[in-house]
Amino acid sequence: MIDRELTFRTLDNVSNPRSIHGIYPYRGKLSPLDAGQILDQLPVHITLLDPFCGSGTIVYEAAKRGMCAIGVDNNPIAVQIARGKLCRFNIDESLERMRNVIKGIDLRKKISMPEKAVVYFHPETANEIMHLLKFYHTFNDYEKAAFLGAICLAARACNNFKWSSTQIGRLSDKKQYVNFFDKFMHKLIRHAYHIQSGKARIILGDTRELSKLLPPKSVDVVYTSPPYFDALDYTSYYTRIIHHIFENDISQVKAGLIQNRETYEKDMIKCFDEIDKVTADNALIIFIVGDKKFGNTVINGGQFFSSIIRHSPERVIEREYTKTASKIWDKINKTRRKEQIIVWDKSKW
Repeated sequence: MIDRELTFRTLDNVSNPRSIHGIYPYRGKLSPLDAGQILDQLPVHITLLDPFCGSGTIVYEAAKRGMCAIGVDNNPIAVQIARGKLCRFNIDESLERMRNVIKGIDLRKKISMPEKAVVYFHPETANEIMHLLKFYHTFNDYEKAAFLGAICLAARACNNFKWSSTQIGRLSDKKQYVNFFDKFMHKLIRHAYHIQSGKARIILGDTRELSKLLPPKSVDVVYTSPPYFDALDYTSYYTRIIHHIFENDISQVKAGLIQNRETYEKDMIKCFDEIDKVTADNALIIFIVGDKKFGNTVINGGQFFSSIIRHSPERVIEREYTKTASKIWDKINKTRRKEQIIVWDKSKW
């Protein structure tokens, strides 16, 4: 039985440095400690879905607890990071293989980095990245995630660590050389907390067509943090550097994401209708949302979602942000935003 009376509390500290989740600075990810307090109240035999899984925090934490967990996202970089977290591998074998790859690289041969990307790096660091990129297709999913995370870390280091872990600041006039191979190996070692049990999979797909991806009524619990309704650009920040290096068409990727203010409400209504189709009649649906600022107006996320979904939520719990980056932005913007946990109980529809 699923406990219908879940409890939610504000954590004093959401930092979790010794985990796999720091492998990549993905924007807007949920704290694994925060995710865990809900997951710990759910039975392990359920099928759990995160239809906006991003970099896979909830799916990983659910699988770590032995649940059957499914993540869906239509951002290819997010999906790769999520698959990397769920990859099962032998770290010693990975390290040995990567050392051999690096040992065979001849850096005297220069490989040009795409023009839009090279501005973030010292020339020698960029050359190392491009040489290792040639072997990317041979990496397992964890190695690929570590490679992408190392690119972000190297960009930050080349610019003298003047950027934050999530925000790109001004480019430094004088780039600092950092050994990319060292950063990559460091990433591989530091975040090797892969799961030993549980069943999980990550689907590259659009939640607006969720019923084409999953069988009807096959999900017991939906637990997710949907895309920000103030149109956060998930192709920006550090992720933009990745796109430039891989020479991806950013406009094409962006066109497929739910981050358009004009269509956001319609998109989310469609997503919820699709969630309804794939969830059991007694399923719980849990959304973690928050207040967002539009101009001088702060919109309450709980009220917003409650108003656009035809089914009234069973509960809306509100709490303040605590010791997160959001506190910093509240100080800058002179706001005092809150976070809402919205729970729909399908057994009462």
